[in-house]
This record gives sequence, C-alpha cells and structure tokens, in this order.
Amino acid sequence: MKLFLAGIQREGDMPASPEMIAVKEFLESQIFAFDGVTGIDIGMRDEESLDPEDLAIRIFVQDASEISPEINGLIAQFPVPSIILQRRFEPIATLPDTEPHRPVIGGTSIQAARLANMVAAGTLGAIGQTTATPFPLTVGLSNHHVLAFDSNRSFGQEMIQPEPGVLGRWPNDVIGRLVNWAYPELVFSGLADAAICTIEIDSLAEILELGAITGRASESRGMLVRKRGRTTGLTFGIVTTDSTSASTRGTYMVRCERFPAVNNPFSNQPTVWRQLTNQFQIKADFPQTIFFSDKGDSGSAVLDSDNRAVGLLHGSAYVENDGSVGPATFAIATPIDVVEQQLGITLTATV
Repeated sequence: MKLFLAGIQREGDMPASPEMIAVKEFLESQIFAFDGVTGIDIGMRDEESLDPEDLAIRIFVQDASEISPEINGLIAQFPVPSIILQRRFEPIATLPDTEPHRPVIGGTSIQAARLANMVAAGTLGAIGQTTATPFPLTVGLSNHHVLAFDSNRSFGQEMIQPEPGVLGRWPNDVIGRLVNWAYPELVFSGLADAAICTIEIDSLAEILELGAITGRASESRGMLVRKRGRTTGLTFGIVTTDSTSASTRGTYMVRCERFPAVNNPFSNQPTVWRQLTNQFQIKADFPQTIFFSDKGDSGSAVLDSDNRAVGLLHGSAYVENDGSVGPATFAIATPIDVVEQQLGITLTATV
C-alpha cells in the first residue's frame, strides 16, 4: 500500500465529479444550520483501505447516534456517494517542552511571553521571510491560537523559545515579536489559524530532524506527509481529503471561546464556534506512526516526502466512543499557499 500511495501525484488523481462538487457545495450551504455538525469535505470514503480513487462527500458530526432527520433527508436527495463520520475538531493545545534551540530552528517550542507558565504553548513550525514589507523580515510561523489566541494580544508582544520549564523561564529566551495573524476572531468564517513573529536572533531556515524546506507543493489525497512538532516529534501521515480544488477541500468547525460569540449566518444564532474553510485532513500513517499529532504540536509545518511545504497543522480530529479522548489519529491543516497569502510570507526564500 505504501508503494502505491507514494507514487500518487496530483495530476494523476481522478478528480471528484462535477455532480459531487455541486452537491457538496449545496450541502455546505445548508448543514451548518444544524447543531452537532462539525465539518464537510470530499475525501477517501474508506480511510482504512485508503483507496484515493474511492471518493465520497464526508459529513462530520459530534455524535453519529444522534443525527438530525433533516440531515439524512438532505443527503438522500442526491445519488452521489456520501457518508457520515463521527469526528470533532479542536485546536491542538499545550503540553510542557523546555528544550532551547540556538540558533532558532523550526519544529521546536514557542510561546507568547505574557502567557508564560499559563497556556497556549505550541510549535514554531518553520522559519521564513515576509513578502509584503518594504524589506524582508525573518519570521517564525505558528498558529494564531498559539501566538495571538485571545483579545489581549497586540503587535510587538514578545515571543519566547522555549516555553518555561519547571524552574521558570530560560535566560535570553526572547526570540522576537508578534507581527501578524490570520483567524476569524470577530466573524464566523475564515481561511486560516496562523500567526508570525519576527526572529531577532540567529536562526536556521530548517526544521529539526527534517532539514530545509525545498519548495512548495499542493496537498493531494494519498500524499505521504510528515511533520516535526514539540510534543510528538517526527510523525508521518497520509492526506485523506480530496484537494483538487477549493470546492473539494474541507470546511470544519472549531470552538473559539476567548473571543466574543458571533452570528452563525446559517442558523442566525450566536455561536462560539468558528468555521475554517479550504482545509485538509491527515490520517496517521500506521504502523510507523500511531498518532499524527497531540497537544502542543500546533503550528507544525507539514511537508511531503521531498521536504516541500504542504500545510500548517492547527487542529486535531477526535473520535469519541466511550467519552474518553486520547491523542488524535486525524489532524487538520491549512494549505501552505493559503497561509503564505494570508500572512504575506514565503517559507522558500533563503533566510
């Protein structure tokens, strides 16, 4: 199976049919009015056999045992493959990491200094450069919910690497300052959970255990990917979402309780959930990887087997059957081209 998947290229993929895309777009305009719906995409129908040509519209819900009859009614109108999967998506939060890295390098821990010993530590995914400033600035890439996740954040706040250990902060731990972010803080829908800070000390444009980013690639179903995060280290995964166009990528719901509730335009009700569109899902490549990510891996850069940047990891997807939740088998990421456009950066320039 791995040999088969490794040879898959975007141009060789059997794309979703126009009928399937049209149905997905229609359902996407309707299903988020119902409580308990957590996402929709077009992807592999059977994530165990991992046949990239067997596609279905995939609707994700918090509890598959309590599906609204209206949802079943909507799906039943259309003669295209569709399935309902129990899965919820959450930002990947915090676990301890106290390893300093000098020069600063991707795949290591990072935290906002004002949140030291509190919350929101994550991964410094990669080192890049700005493209929308008068002259290029060296920057570190992570998630909004790591660097700028609450209403008290502001431009210029100090970022530290590593996060504090059991004895407190490390000497000379400030590596830069918050300069930009992308997230639907005060609106219902957005394209990314991403943020950057300046890197003001010596840095290396590489990712720990992976090396330098060699270019940029679009994710495709069946693509073998990997990431290096501060909690689970180097892990391997397989893209399961059809991403031949923005219309077939995923739309997923995540909780955002640190900003005011906003109006859900589908139900016309206030909500603390936010909708992230144009995303993709990754499944752990078992048996070499049991869990693709865990708490603290937020902000990891997702690379393909040629070390090309593919996406920015920001969330885990959990399946709850008995009320317990462990490390996530699935993860969600934003395509790297979207991240670069939203933040005005490039990860492929020489730093």
